[in-house]
Amino acid sequence: MYQNITPMKKEKNIQQIEDFLKLRSFALFGASSQKKKFGNHILAGLTKKNYKVYLMHRRANFIDRHKAYSSFKELPEKPEGAILVIPPAETEHVINDIIAAGIKNIWFQQGAESEKAVRYCILNGINVISGECILMFLDHPGFPHNIHKWIWSMGAGK
Repeated sequence: MYQNITPMKKEKNIQQIEDFLKLRSFALFGASSQKKKFGNHILAGLTKKNYKVYLMHRRANFIDRHKAYSSFKELPEKPEGAILVIPPAETEHVINDIIAAGIKNIWFQQGAESEKAVRYCILNGINVISGECILMFLDHPGFPHNIHKWIWSMGAGK
């Protein structure tokens, strides 16, 4: 699936990020019953901003009082985007399911991106954001994300 995919230059595009955050529903990979996991912080941040979030998890039925789904077939509707907060090796395994579900917008949270998976998505016409922390771009992200956002805005992330 990923053979002969060349490395790509990472470009930051604030308009692309703003467009992603205009979407209203997301499939979230990476929330866990372990409340301190970063996926849970993203879940909390998104639900606080009234986004519709569908948790994707192979084994859990509920996480933090939110229903979890093991496949896209179980969802009541197709999410507009997907957010991945899972290890890169797992990311490479879920990409085909996301593309097959018709989702055209994917955010690879910092640390979740696999260069092969990102490149594969781009080659398949998917809008990709990678290497960024989604919490930085939510209004009033809270500590320590507000510091990260400030550093990014000063030019370190551009």
